Amino acid sequence: MELPFKSARVSTLAHATEDEQKVIAALRVLLSNDVEIKGTKLKGHYGNPIVSFGASIGQKRTLHELWQRVVEKLRVGELEKIGGIVDDRTDESCHLYLRFDKQRAYAGELALTDSGDAIHLTLKTAAYPARKEVAAKLVKEFIFKQKTGVGIGSSIGLGDVDETET
Repeated sequence: MELPFKSARVSTLAHATEDEQKVIAALRVLLSNDVEIKGTKLKGHYGNPIVSFGASIGQKRTLHELWQRVVEKLRVGELEKIGGIVDDRTDESCHLYLRFDKQRAYAGELALTDSGDAIHLTLKTAAYPARKEVAAKLVKEFIFKQKTGVGIGSSIGLGDVDETET
C-alpha cells in the first residue's frame, strides 16, 4: 500500500535546563542525518531561553524513511495505539498529530505521550477528497496493512511482495 502521507513536520523545544545536543539526538531517532534540523531561539514567559528545533519533510523517499524509523523504534503495542487514536488526532485539514516522549526518544525508543515535554510529529495525509474521515480511514488501513504484513513493499512502490518466491 502506498504511503498515505505527503509531508511531515517534526519539532520539539529545548528548555534552558536541557542539553541542546541531547534534544537534537532525540530528534535524530526520527530523522536521518541528511534531514536538516533548524533551531530558532525563543524566550519563555519569564525570559528564560528556549530553542525550538524542527524539520520539514516533503520528499517521498525521506517520508518513507521517517515512517520506517517511527515503526522500528516504537515500543511494543504503540503502533496499535496509533491506529486507535487516528480519528481523534486527525484534523479537518487532514493532519495527523502524534506526540512522542522526548526522554524515551533520547534513549532510542518511541512511546506516545500526552505530556508537554514531547517530540511533535505532524503528518499531512494525502486524502482525496480532503476530508478528516477520508484521511483517518487511509491512515488506519495503512497501519493495519503494515501491522499484518499485507502489501509489504507497496509503500515504497514495489507492489505486494509474494512471499512464496525466492
